[in-house]
Amino acid sequence: MAWVTWRQHRLQLAAVSGLLVALAAALVGSHVPIGSAYHRDALSSCLPPSSRSGCDILVRHFQDEFSGLTATVRGLAVLPVLAGLFVGAPLLARELEHGTHRFAWTQAITRRQWLLSKTAWLALAVAAAGAVASVLVTWWRGPFDTLGGRMSPSTFDIEGVVVPAYALYALALGVLAGLLLRRTVAAMTVTLVAFAATRLLVVEFVRPHFLAPLHQTVGATDAGGQSGAWVLSDTLVDAAGRTITSGREDIAVLHAQHAGIDPHTYFVTLGWKRAISYQPAGRFWTFQLIEAGVFIALAAAVVALTLYLVRRTPR
Repeated sequence: MAWVTWRQHRLQLAAVSGLLVALAAALVGSHVPIGSAYHRDALSSCLPPSSRSGCDILVRHFQDEFSGLTATVRGLAVLPVLAGLFVGAPLLARELEHGTHRFAWTQAITRRQWLLSKTAWLALAVAAAGAVASVLVTWWRGPFDTLGGRMSPSTFDIEGVVVPAYALYALALGVLAGLLLRRTVAAMTVTLVAFAATRLLVVEFVRPHFLAPLHQTVGATDAGGQSGAWVLSDTLVDAAGRTITSGREDIAVLHAQHAGIDPHTYFVTLGWKRAISYQPAGRFWTFQLIEAGVFIALAAAVVALTLYLVRRTPR
């Protein structure tokens, strides 16, 4: 089956290889000015607990200078779903659409063995491609991660072991959608929607609670001590710990303006503070392993369901 899988999917695998080569070339080429700027401004001396003066300005200038590139790289979060759209969805949908499954499923091995073998080989290739892409992006983002951390969703989702896990889940979704819908384009559409919905649910409602978040109360004008952390909430509270509503804050700002003083200074005189809930930067790999496990488990469940349903699919 390995040879058959290679013969049927060699164009897709070649396209993936070409995409990785192009990605590597683009990242290596664009990393040269980034590394040069990082060392030119000696930004490593701005890392905590450094007290070097002017670091805020230097770091902000560095991030603004390459904001376009970092935004483009964040767009690579769509790469894993391509495994489901162009590898997983056509796997069964194309066979069922063209009727070639009748020949494939009347060979010496059962349809379940046929599907499991092909899926396993493709999963290996997809996971390897996802791992390579993750390594490249992690290396490229090194200077930015050092300065700003990588716990925020915009960075977390394109680095580490979650990338190949996402790709495996997308592949499994594509195969199941192809079996159920029997049309390649329809299967691709459903795969995209289901993958995006799952990712959104995990980021918004599941990931923040992998571990209990930490809490900190600081002065209204303080920055807090969450260097590189993922801040879940940052709200103003009064001396009694009650949340300051936006209307109450607006009134306080007007009073400060009428008194000719800075609003933040006025907040301090009122005894207001900021209550911050966050996931610290040190939990990055713990969260990576948990989320990768979640998506691998989901992929395994989807594959198991597909193997069960394929037995009931009429020839």
